[in-house]
Amino acid sequence: MILLSDGKGLPNMDSFTIALYLRADSRYNSGTLFSYSVPTQPKHAIVLSFTESRVQLEIKDSIVSADFKLTDDHWHFLGVVWQAITGTVSVYVDTAEIKKARNVKANDTITGGGWVVLGQRYLAEVKMSTLSTAFVGTMHQVSFWNEPASPLDMWNAAHTCTWSIAGSLRAWSNFLFGVKGHVEKRFMTQCKGTYHS
Repeated sequence: MILLSDGKGLPNMDSFTIALYLRADSRYNSGTLFSYSVPTQPKHAIVLSFTESRVQLEIKDSIVSADFKLTDDHWHFLGVVWQAITGTVSVYVDTAEIKKARNVKANDTITGGGWVVLGQRYLAEVKMSTLSTAFVGTMHQVSFWNEPASPLDMWNAAHTCTWSIAGSLRAWSNFLFGVKGHVEKRFMTQCKGTYHS
């Protein structure tokens, strides 16, 4: 698990983008990739996870599911975007938008100051993680922004395995200092762009 509990500087969010590259171990059918929770506001949470056949984004008490199997031992680009002004959620896998949902927490706000965790569902209020939802595999270039990325941003990232602008809330370099438990840092990666001709 990678835990960043220094969220006091994180602002309230009326939009966000989470993007990463991952290779999920096919021996495990589910896992939590990203979680955000606020110690004083437990309902103000964001969780990005997957099951054997779906990608799921939870925003407070709303869940958006997109059909896609990530557990295949291959690299994938995954990005999710939420905009409160329209209540729109977009889910991108590799080079395609695979889900667009509407009226998801429209005109709502996620409280800032929360804890960001990679690899497990974590409840900041009780300082407890859920091992049964742990991610097993490899992640690369995780970034978290408080603004919506464009479809072109997502397409470009899926082709290059990098971001031209690091996450405004948390960038990959931030996560490298929050390692806890059975996590191995590797500074070389086999992540490749996902374009197939």
